[in-house]
Amino acid sequence: MNISSEVLGYIRSQLSVDCPDIDLDCNLWTEGYLDSTAILELILWLESSYNITIQNEELTPENFATLRNIEEFVQRNAASQVGSDTWPART
Repeated sequence: MNISSEVLGYIRSQLSVDCPDIDLDCNLWTEGYLDSTAILELILWLESSYNITIQNEELTPENFATLRNIEEFVQRNAASQVGSDTWPART
């Protein structure tokens, strides 16, 4: 399973959002799938699930607006983690 599929699965199951039409480029915020609280929950889940640290300055629409943005961000972040034994690390 790829990152975007796992994120979509999380959104569907944990955040109780009805999202049948979400594709890789659907803007999760402007389309109303995620509000500010849901985005924070998603960020915490990403950090825990992929063993990454997300800095405040990284909390931008360019990184989290779409499933594609999220997947690319996680891949970049996981690859840049110094001392990481796995890429990306799922816990």
